[in-house]
Amino acid sequence: MRTRKGKDGPRRGDDFSTIMMICIAASALSAIWLFAPALAASSESTSSDDSLTLRAGIYSMEFPPVFNALKRPSYNYLNELYGATHIGLAFFDSDFAPKPCLASKWEVSLDGSSIEFDLVENATWHDGTPVTAEDVKFTYEYWRDNQLYRQGGWLNAYLDNVEVLDDYTGVIHLKEPYAYYFIKSLFPSVYIVPKHVWEKVEKPRDYGEPDGMIGCGPFIFERIDRDADTAYFKANPNYFRGLPAIDGVEWKHFRTVDSALLALKKGEIDVLIDESPEGVLAPSLLGEKGVTIEVGPDPGLPLLIFNYKKYPLNVTDFRKAVSYAIDYQSLVDAIQAGYGEVPGAGILPTCVVESNPDLPNLEYNLTKANEILESLNFIDTNGDGIRNLPNGSEMRFQVIAWNSQKHMRVAEMLSTMLRKAGIEFEPYTNELPVLQKMVWTDRSYDMHIDFHDPYMTALGFATIDLVPLQYGTCTDSRFSELYNATMSAKDQEELSRAVYDLQDYYAEELPGIALYWSKSIYPYRSDRFEGWVPLEGYGLTSHQSWFSIKPVDK
Repeated sequence: MRTRKGKDGPRRGDDFSTIMMICIAASALSAIWLFAPALAASSESTSSDDSLTLRAGIYSMEFPPVFNALKRPSYNYLNELYGATHIGLAFFDSDFAPKPCLASKWEVSLDGSSIEFDLVENATWHDGTPVTAEDVKFTYEYWRDNQLYRQGGWLNAYLDNVEVLDDYTGVIHLKEPYAYYFIKSLFPSVYIVPKHVWEKVEKPRDYGEPDGMIGCGPFIFERIDRDADTAYFKANPNYFRGLPAIDGVEWKHFRTVDSALLALKKGEIDVLIDESPEGVLAPSLLGEKGVTIEVGPDPGLPLLIFNYKKYPLNVTDFRKAVSYAIDYQSLVDAIQAGYGEVPGAGILPTCVVESNPDLPNLEYNLTKANEILESLNFIDTNGDGIRNLPNGSEMRFQVIAWNSQKHMRVAEMLSTMLRKAGIEFEPYTNELPVLQKMVWTDRSYDMHIDFHDPYMTALGFATIDLVPLQYGTCTDSRFSELYNATMSAKDQEELSRAVYDLQDYYAEELPGIALYWSKSIYPYRSDRFEGWVPLEGYGLTSHQSWFSIKPVDK
């Protein structure tokens, strides 16, 4: 087994503006691609013996029961990040810069509130219909009107309308001067869908007809084999940017990360298209012939999020006490096996250019934690080891650990740590729809742990109650003003200043607590394919990789 390490220190691709690009898309990194129903059950899929078929694995989520491009349990790796069956006006370059895709060029108005775009004129949907500006208008307004995921929430708040000038030209009109943000985050992550398919669909999440996966991207969905738990895709011979370098993709779901890694070691899959496995699993791959691990800084992080609607979670000193009760180095060692570091109070990892080096790292100090709790009059009144609130109730909190092995391991470790400070921290998980309702709809959680990019979570929608379909609960007007300043920035200099101010607020108020900063670990079969163009922090797969990889010469 060979290990390749990414460059240390700040990278061009890890500045905050590039992280903005995935804030509506991915970042969380618990995602899945969605497909049409088994309309093509009789289709011939590319044989896994064919060296030009990429065999990929996913373990973080199951394939959903209803398949279409707009139905998903969470995020959409292959389209939002990698542009597979569906693409946006732009795609993410390897350093997360938005590069022209369906849009050949764009221009921002002087006041930053509108964007005029020109489309390429040779893009067609998989059924042969031309892609036009009417499809772009329909897509943005459809995501907005149907409140589709985080993108839909943002569009509902800030999109006015899309004006069609001709078949290949349009203007996006915003309610606020957020054009710089819009281009960097929504141009790549809101993938365009065909108007002639979706205009008749009233409930997009429930749509199950065969045309629900028609896109205009470099791959065409073929079928889903439920028995094999595998989805099949073939190269689009009419993709306007050219033919992909591979004939097809087989994407197989595994029940656990361990089974996915075992399949990789046995040569049954070539790569993971999923979130990075935790570092503690890396040693199991050491010494495996033909396996290489791509290691690099990860702009994402796990975050402990507080519900500001509940006392004492809305008390700054209480949140500070919780932060002192967490042994961050133990989390790095146990979860990441050293592939990480203790996080800073300003949230942004050191690999992000705008990370403020003057802010301190978070500190484990149980003595300080207990002193703060005592000063708040949170005392154990009956000697059972659990502190009591002034009204006599015990300090017990439920923390949602979602439904992954990593989330639960982190929650269980936090439970042990906080118990030493007299705080009962009870990990809770359930079926995904139940958890989503608690967090997204009802916001009835006490605390929850989520893994996302720093912009979406730590510095934004996970903690602030600002935009529909986010789960933040903080209503501090100062927080809102600072956050809005990052979205209204008109250039990188303005953005950098705004991000520094936001980090200062975070260090003072701790609306959420970063639990560790990690390195991304992506194993792959280096004896199968080469020529990858990694999407930094998100693995070897990228829109460019579809065209750059090639079989290894034997």
